[in-house]
Amino acid sequence: MILPDEFINRGFSIQEAGTDDLGIYIDIRRACCKNDADQYYGGWNDEIQTIISTDSFHRMLQVKSIYKILQEDRIIGFFSFTEQKDRIGDVSIYLLPHACETELEVFFIHQLTSRSEETGKPVIITVLRSSPLKELFERAGFEIYDKSKTHYLMSYNQKDPKETNSYMNRIYIKSQQ
Repeated sequence: MILPDEFINRGFSIQEAGTDDLGIYIDIRRACCKNDADQYYGGWNDEIQTIISTDSFHRMLQVKSIYKILQEDRIIGFFSFTEQKDRIGDVSIYLLPHACETELEVFFIHQLTSRSEETGKPVIITVLRSSPLKELFERAGFEIYDKSKTHYLMSYNQKDPKETNSYMNRIYIKSQQ
């Protein structure tokens, strides 16, 4: 993935993330998610969240495309997704608050929609109800197909929403061997 010149000229770059990035990943995830954990889940427990973040990060390194976003050689965020046989999912965009005003999120959302158009695979995402990303995803053509108490389930380029609309289908996805 290559950033456009407009971002490069402002000092941004993107690189594949590696195991050495775990500590900063946890710090950035904390900066991005602490308020939501406080609001929806009874508070941020640093010990538990460090375990969850560590596990998540190592799983992403094994099966996802995960990139670190830098500004002047300082990591300011992470972008990741998984391209599966039938969909693009497990999307996460974590940017430090000051970087959220840069249009980087729009660039990453465009990467997802472009990949969806190229492959014909839908993009399936989960977005917190309080997230400002919801509006950005909607402007890019994502639609809400279901919701929970805390999240919107959204998709792009989904031809048959019945396949993911059912709560049971989201829990019990048949493996394709």
